[in-house]
Amino acid sequence: MIFYIIRRLILLPVTLFFIFLTNFIILSLAPGDPTTLSNLSKGLQSNQSLAFGGDDRYLVFREDYGLTLPILWNAWPSLSVQDVQASLEQAEQEDSEAKVRIGDQARFVMPKLVQLMENSPLQRTAARFFVRGATRFGYVGAVLTDTQRKENQVIGAENLFLTQHVPLQIDSNEVAQEKMQALLKWYQQHAERFVDHHPWKTFFFETRFVKYFSRILRLDFGTLRNDSNKLVIDEVIKRFKYSLTLSIIPMIITFFLCLFFGFIMAYTQGSFTDQGLNFFFLILCAIPVFIAAPFLIEKIGFNHTFPFTNTPIPLSGFTSSDAIYRTLNSWQRLQDILMHIALPLVAILYGSLAAQARLSRTAVLEVMRQDFVRTAKAKGVPPYTLMTKHVGRNAAITIVTSIAASLGVVLGGSLIVEILFDIGGFGKFFYEAILNRDYNVILFSAIAGAFLTLIGYLLADITYTVLDPRVRLE
Repeated sequence: MIFYIIRRLILLPVTLFFIFLTNFIILSLAPGDPTTLSNLSKGLQSNQSLAFGGDDRYLVFREDYGLTLPILWNAWPSLSVQDVQASLEQAEQEDSEAKVRIGDQARFVMPKLVQLMENSPLQRTAARFFVRGATRFGYVGAVLTDTQRKENQVIGAENLFLTQHVPLQIDSNEVAQEKMQALLKWYQQHAERFVDHHPWKTFFFETRFVKYFSRILRLDFGTLRNDSNKLVIDEVIKRFKYSLTLSIIPMIITFFLCLFFGFIMAYTQGSFTDQGLNFFFLILCAIPVFIAAPFLIEKIGFNHTFPFTNTPIPLSGFTSSDAIYRTLNSWQRLQDILMHIALPLVAILYGSLAAQARLSRTAVLEVMRQDFVRTAKAKGVPPYTLMTKHVGRNAAITIVTSIAASLGVVLGGSLIVEILFDIGGFGKFFYEAILNRDYNVILFSAIAGAFLTLIGYLLADITYTVLDPRVRLE
């Protein structure tokens, strides 16, 4: 078993890599990007300076998300002067896509832009995109080192010089020429920065995927789209207790209850009890959670109390307000949490219980038809021992396999339940991330969900050896 677990753990990062790669490509090729809904990009069609670096916030935002780089490989340095000139002509015609494209390519085609600045009818346009390519972006994030702050000061001063020498439409030819000469002189001093010494390295490593993946290797999952001072991992940790509670507790309850009902239905196969439970669970399977949850809120929780008490049933939140919760002792806090999650747990539990109970019935019936069960029964093994020791352990293998896959949804929580009951868990968090096109949160969700799913299957394999001694993980 040890060698099997080691092999699985070795394959784990390889599997995660390809899962991440697939999700990253799909997300990158999907229509829209984080700037689509951003107020920073609203003036893109009307203000051509935006593509040239006039709006630093917009460019820093795209740079931080890696949206200024190609997805998987970078062939931009191989573009010819004619290709660059054609893009500049399109940009002059107010083609927004061409503006963004040549703006992103600018720092990789700086020698071509210099040629066009020196002798071309597109001198001013080439100069503006030259400034775009020469502009560097400072470090952003919740925590910056002293070295990074000093580097930001140098970058800021350099960018200020470049911005002041952008040829404007209102500039006379003499003023524009003076500005372009200053830019060319600056380029001569910093030309080494724009020389591509390792074309193969640029081709493979100057890409959106490599930039993001290198951060993942450092366990840096980035910041929130709307607030660069909030780290994704910190926001996830804050919500961990909510979704963990709403995922693990139903998972454990489902496992034992589905086996219990599965035994009853299988043992009384064909009877009124079997048919009644089957029909009941079939109805539960057919009721979607977005109907059941509002029903629980309106008919069960609203203006009602818990049975045999005068305590009102909470309709929202994971706990009472902070002012009340802080005054409670440990036991009272536990009671407060249980009261608040009672209805959400029912809303999450009923669907999975109904499906797993029917699956458990089938698994128990399948095991009961095995020869070893009939032999044990013929030998006079008591029914309770037969069902628990011989049938139960083998039937549980099927249930373990089914439930193991659901470990990956721990981070996802229950989207509809968390929204309707106003619980700040992962489901609500990731839903808002999708609406905001927050790539960092979405990709973290994909990675974490895949990791937990793979771990769930590994734990399921280990559990097989406990439930059935005949299973060998070799």
